[in-house]
Amino acid sequence: MPLTIANYYTYSELARTERPTIEEFRADLAKFRRNEVVYLCSVINCALQNWHGKTDREAQDQLIRESLSSQLADYVLAGMHDGENPRGLYHRQQLLLVCKEAIRVCGEKGLNPLELPFWGGLGLVLLKANDLLYKKLTHGHGADQILNVISEMIPVAEASGFHNPANKIVRSYAMLSRFLDSRDLDLPKIFESATAIPLRSFQALSYATHLKYFEFSRESYRSDPTSFLLNADWFRQITLPRRMVESFLANTSGDAVQLLDCEEQRDRGVVDFSCFRNLPLFRDGDVFFVLDVAFLAEKAETGPFWRVLNALSTPREKNLAHVLWGAAFEKYINWLIAESVDQKYNLHFPNPRFVGTLEEVCDAIILCGECAIFIEAKGSTFTADSKYGTDLVQLQAEIEDKLVKKKGVGQLASKIERVFSRKSPEAVDGVDLSHITKVFPVLVTRDDIGSALAMNMYLALRFKDVFSSKSVSKIVTPLFSLSAQDIEKICGYLKDASLADLLEARYKNDPVLKSSFWLVANPVIERIGSRQCGAFTEILREFGKMVESELFKKPESS
Repeated sequence: MPLTIANYYTYSELARTERPTIEEFRADLAKFRRNEVVYLCSVINCALQNWHGKTDREAQDQLIRESLSSQLADYVLAGMHDGENPRGLYHRQQLLLVCKEAIRVCGEKGLNPLELPFWGGLGLVLLKANDLLYKKLTHGHGADQILNVISEMIPVAEASGFHNPANKIVRSYAMLSRFLDSRDLDLPKIFESATAIPLRSFQALSYATHLKYFEFSRESYRSDPTSFLLNADWFRQITLPRRMVESFLANTSGDAVQLLDCEEQRDRGVVDFSCFRNLPLFRDGDVFFVLDVAFLAEKAETGPFWRVLNALSTPREKNLAHVLWGAAFEKYINWLIAESVDQKYNLHFPNPRFVGTLEEVCDAIILCGECAIFIEAKGSTFTADSKYGTDLVQLQAEIEDKLVKKKGVGQLASKIERVFSRKSPEAVDGVDLSHITKVFPVLVTRDDIGSALAMNMYLALRFKDVFSSKSVSKIVTPLFSLSAQDIEKICGYLKDASLADLLEARYKNDPVLKSSFWLVANPVIERIGSRQCGAFTEILREFGKMVESELFKKPESS
């Protein structure tokens, strides 16, 4: 269902003044104690729960009452509860920015917001952080403007809870446990050698930590403030050897000094939170707490891949790791679809090949009556430089390299031209396409960038650039871009509707494809009602059993 989009209040709007500069913001923030600011922002971030697609409105209201004067709080809350044009104040991207800057400019001494009325004025500093996140999406023309929107909306989408953190952890587990070919390069073995913890134990600890914070609420914090901490008592519940727990923490946590060192090595701008992605747990003496639950999930999803890649010494091995990772994702997507269709509305053909040459056409073809859907799944991982930097040329180059040229968009265009050529169509082994009148090209990305706002628009434009519509005998729709989570949710509907109908309905309500699949009203989905993907539920159940057996092993009887 479409999400509600809210504009956040800023200090400049409420104070009717110019936007504060980064230097002014830092000067105000520097008055506070570093660790207490990081702790408070992390608690708020977790309590609001907008990292998994919803916001605890009651918690938001209470926090505003605590942090702002009564007069200002009344004004802000009135706007937030405006049914036609709701506003917001505290949100994930803002809180992460304040954490990042507190590590940079705050010291061990100063105001303790936890002990002062209205947090000692920290609420106003948080408002100023919103000023620094101001977006201007109108400059540029054509493809340049679309790229500008993509670059500015990637961090916004990632910070707004469009993607379920649990899906990332479970997806990575499925790829690495079921679909990874380790004959030429044993990625789990390399990971264990590099981190001193088995991959399964790392995944299990990541998920257990995720669950602890997934269930966290403002009410649980008020009854027991220590519930937010990962302390010795929490780790005693786990039967893994202490050295493995310590290895997990060494690979996922950092104190203020470590995080500052990470920031100083490379900072791509205000929305670059790469250090928190790399070290999503904050260490304060002997206790730990999560900086961001979604980043913990990202660490569990792609952390093993990057750790293995950094441990490899030769370009050949690194390239092979990329190939194996991408192949595992392609197999995962085909498995999801195969387990979800009933061969009534959707006929699924994995890895179809041309007759004679046996060259692969695409990763999958789905037939829906007179419609054919050609699917390419790309497991590529985008770099932080391109996603969070300010260089549009670099972002465009990486999109072109990983999603357009050779494979992805370019492959779909060339293969559809060959299959449906007016002059000499090439047959696909085992797939009867003689009755097809309409073709849907679909690109599925493991990286969430595939469902970033305006990404579908850009990729559809690039498909139009490279595709020769006059050379084919069928109607070919614009290209559709989906992320892995989009497919994981769509698969729940494939026994009740054709994928062609789902895509057609999505297109009718957003013909320029500027939005992403789940942000557009879809009457087909509304008619069917809520559905869960049975295949994903199966792998989630399997993963849960693995976590339980890995972390809570029963002592062997003598």
